[in-house]
Amino acid sequence: MSAPSQTFVATSVIYYSPLDEGAFFAWLDRIDCVARYDGLGSNLTITLSRAPDDGELREFIALFHRYGVDMRQLALFGEGAARAWFRKPSMFWHDAVFGPAEVS
Repeated sequence: MSAPSQTFVATSVIYYSPLDEGAFFAWLDRIDCVARYDGLGSNLTITLSRAPDDGELREFIALFHRYGVDMRQLALFGEGAARAWFRKPSMFWHDAVFGPAEVS
């Protein structure tokens, strides 16, 4: 039995030109774990065929940051020792994905 597919929702993405919109979708098309994407109203649902590897996760970080997609959706990929790089509080995406780091 295969694991259920993961989906992201990009809401009200702002494209600054037709080529900018094309760049967004071309970028999605180049991320191997993206199975499909479907738009309905202001929501774009992005369905993954599997969990992203480290390189693909970095692409989602960059894409979501660039286009203002809710990065909290990426938090579920921060589990385990191998993803310690992703959870580092010093990384620019940390607060957007995991919330502000606790200060001790």
